[in-house]
Amino acid sequence: MSAANTDFGLEVSKGVLAKITMAGVGFLGSIIFARVLGPTGYGTFYVIVTLVNVLNNGVTGWGVACKKRLTEGRDIHASLGAALIGSFVSIVVFVPAAVAVLSVTRAYDIGGLYLPFAVLLASVSLFATTNRVLSGRRNFSDAEWTDTLRSVFTTPAQLLLVLLGLGAAGMAYGLAAATLLTVPFVVWRIGALPVIPSCEMLSNVWAYAKHSIVNDLLGSTQSRVDILLLGALATSGIVGQYQIGLTLTMPALFASDAAASGLMARVSGRLSRGESAIKDVNNTLSYASVLSIPIFFGVLAIPNRLVVTIFGPQYAAAIPLLVGLALYRMIQTQSQQLASIINGLDLPDVNTRISAVSLVTNVVVGYLFWTWVGPVGIVASSIIAETGRWLASVYAVTRSMDGVTPVPRPVIEQIVAGVIMFCAVSVLSESFSLSSWLSVMLVVCVGAVTYGVVLVVVSRHFRTTALGILADVSWRSL
Repeated sequence: MSAANTDFGLEVSKGVLAKITMAGVGFLGSIIFARVLGPTGYGTFYVIVTLVNVLNNGVTGWGVACKKRLTEGRDIHASLGAALIGSFVSIVVFVPAAVAVLSVTRAYDIGGLYLPFAVLLASVSLFATTNRVLSGRRNFSDAEWTDTLRSVFTTPAQLLLVLLGLGAAGMAYGLAAATLLTVPFVVWRIGALPVIPSCEMLSNVWAYAKHSIVNDLLGSTQSRVDILLLGALATSGIVGQYQIGLTLTMPALFASDAAASGLMARVSGRLSRGESAIKDVNNTLSYASVLSIPIFFGVLAIPNRLVVTIFGPQYAAAIPLLVGLALYRMIQTQSQQLASIINGLDLPDVNTRISAVSLVTNVVVGYLFWTWVGPVGIVASSIIAETGRWLASVYAVTRSMDGVTPVPRPVIEQIVAGVIMFCAVSVLSESFSLSSWLSVMLVVCVGAVTYGVVLVVVSRHFRTTALGILADVSWRSL
C-alpha cells in the first residue's frame, strides 16, 4: 500500500525508535574503534565512507526516482526491477571507473585501500536502491529498521576484523558484509519479486531520475563537504577529529531522517489523488527538530566533557567543532524536510538549483575560512550554506503550497524548553565534577528529562501529538 494511507506519526515514531536503536549500537562501536585506531586510522575509514556515500548518489538518485513512481501507483514488481537494474549498472560500470579515477588522481589519502573501497561502494549501491523502494511503501519505517539491522551486523563484523589486525580496511569490509547481509531482508519487507520493467517504465523513471540523481549528488556532497574539504586540504587525523563531532551530534537527525523518509511519498501520494498534504507538512516541520534543539543546547553547555570523557584526550581538537556541528544539524533538520516536500511536489529541478548554489557557497566560503581559521572555518561555512538552503527552500515551498508555516509554534516552544535545559545542565556541570563517562551520562539524562518535562508543560500541541501517537500504538496492539 502507498505511504499516503499510513498512520504517518506512528511510522515516524517507529523510524525514530529504529534510529535510536541503531545509534546505540553504532555509538558503542565508534568509541571502541576511535580509541583503538586513533584519529588517523579512524579518519581514513571515514574518508572512504564519505567518498562511497558521495559517489553512490547516482544510483541512489535512481532509487529515489523508482520510489517516486511507485508512490504514483506504478507496479511494485516493475519498480523493484528498475531499482535493481540501476544497481547492476552501477556495480558493473561505475565502481571500476571510480576506483580507476581515485587510484590515478590520488586526490584523497585512503592508505591504498582501493579494494575495500570498491567492495563497499558495490554493496552500498545494491542496498541504496532497494531500500529507497521500501521507503515508498506503506510501512516506510521499515526502511529505517533495515538500517538498524545493518548496524547490528556491522559492529561485530568490524570489531572482529579490526581485532584481526585489518585496521581501517577491516572496518570497510565489515560494513560491506553487513550491507550485503541486509539486502535480502529489504527485499522480503518490500513483499514483491522484481520483474523486468518496460521501456516506457524505465523512460518514466529516468524523467525523474535525471533530476534526483543530480539532487542527491549535490545534497550528499554538501552534507559531507566538510570531510571532503578536510580530506583534501588537511590530514586523515583531522577528519577523525571532525568525525567525533558528527558522531556526538548524530542523534539530532533521528526524527528528521525518519520523517523525511516518508514525507516525500506522503506528499506525492496525497497530491496525486487530489488530497491536501498541508497538515502532514506543518506537523512534520513542527517536530523535525525536536531532538536537534536539545542536543544543540546540551552540547553548548558541556562540549569539553562530552568529547574528552567519552573518546579520550587524543580527540580534544574536536571540541571547538562540536558546537558548530550541533547548530548545523539543527538547521539541517528543517531544510531536509523542505527538500522532501519539494520532491513530493514533483519539482526536483528546484532542488537541483538550490543544492547547486548551496554547494558552491559551502566550498568557496569553506576554503576561504579554512585559510583564515582552520577546521572551524569549514564548519562555519556549512552553517552559512545550510541557512541559505533553508531560506531558499522556504521560499519555494510557500510559493507552491498555501498554508505552510515555515517556523511553527511548536518549534519556538522546543527552543524555550532547550534554553531551560541548558541552564539546568550548566548548573549541574558547575556543581559536580564530571570526571567519568557515568557522571556525564547522568547529567545528559537529567538534561533530557528536563527538556521533555518542560515541553510537555508549555506545549499543548506536543501533548496532543504525543497522545495521538500513543493512541495509535495502543490501538495497533489490540
